[in-house]
Amino acid sequence: MATLEEFCTISAGLRPRMLGKTPSGVRLDFAFEGTAESPHWEGSRPVSGIDYATIRSDGNLNLDIRGVIGEGRKTVSYRAMGVSIMKSKTEAMPRELLTFETSDEDLSWLNTAIGVAIGEGKGLDLSLTVYIVRD
Repeated sequence: MATLEEFCTISAGLRPRMLGKTPSGVRLDFAFEGTAESPHWEGSRPVSGIDYATIRSDGNLNLDIRGVIGEGRKTVSYRAMGVSIMKSKTEAMPRELLTFETSDEDLSWLNTAIGVAIGEGKGLDLSLTVYIVRD
């Protein structure tokens, strides 16, 4: 049976940019920057990326995310898709599925892992906990 193992926590600030109405819904891009902490490394590592979000007809957001954790050879790139459930105009509950890519030998096991992220957004602040699915 699969289990979830906590991988890291991400705290980031969001910078939204409205693109407007598209055939799929109203499109917003959220650039983000912050830090990630994990038992897999010492201290904090920088996190940055863009969340390409589309507001659905039910008011929730479809998420398409590209991000990186770390710098130089210690970089982990990730791609996530998911949904953000809107609790109010300024509060959301993102739910994401992640895949990873890295050349970091210590974290190379991520290249075949999948992750699940659960978090909350309040105003322009985002916090996520990323879990790895283990068999």
